[in-house]
Amino acid sequence: MRELDVKHVAYHVLVGLYFIWLPVFAILIALTINSTVYMGNMELSKILLLWIFLNLVIGTSLFAVIRLFGRNQKLGKVIVYSYYVMAAASVTTVLITIN
Repeated sequence: MRELDVKHVAYHVLVGLYFIWLPVFAILIALTINSTVYMGNMELSKILLLWIFLNLVIGTSLFAVIRLFGRNQKLGKVIVYSYYVMAAASVTTVLITIN
């Protein structure tokens, strides 16, 4: 049986965590926009903004560590584009919610 490369396993675990983080973050952004549009509870909006910030920090750290590996070009492009879209969406959501 072939030995497992620890770096390869770590890369796949990080990519798996990233693709779990991505829809969770999208749902969080959707909840914040829904709460803002339908004039929901303002305290809930403040909590959701904090969660957005924390999730953006988590996603940024995952993104940075995955980029350090620099393995797969196609998967790397998907990760880069999805991260930029989610970062732009989160900044837009925060600006909409604050105003």
